[in-house]
Amino acid sequence: MTFSAALAIIVLASSSVSPELCRNVENKIEPDMRILESDLSQSAAIQAAEELEDMIARGDLTGAFQFGALNQSKIIHGHILLRQATTDRDEFGSGSVESRESARLLCTWLNTEGFWYD
Repeated sequence: MTFSAALAIIVLASSSVSPELCRNVENKIEPDMRILESDLSQSAAIQAAEELEDMIARGDLTGAFQFGALNQSKIIHGHILLRQATTDRDEFGSGSVESRESARLLCTWLNTEGFWYD
């Protein structure tokens, strides 16, 4: 099983777009460098996994290609955090400990690691 196929299995549970979980959280990353929740969709994660798999197969992971590979990895990582947060909200309710904690993890990641490499 390829990496992109494994990721597709993980993310196929839902394709609906949910309201932003981090909309009320201050983000200090420069606006033009920010990864947004809308960048972390299921289709974006699948595409990122396919592109990353292709880069790995070609050996394009150094020099200028390194930033591209890191950006694809960020989409996948962010999508996993977003999926967990939305799943916890749907399963346990928005006021639950599970939902608040997974949303906090997503928002912290977006505000610290959620930036694009140039």
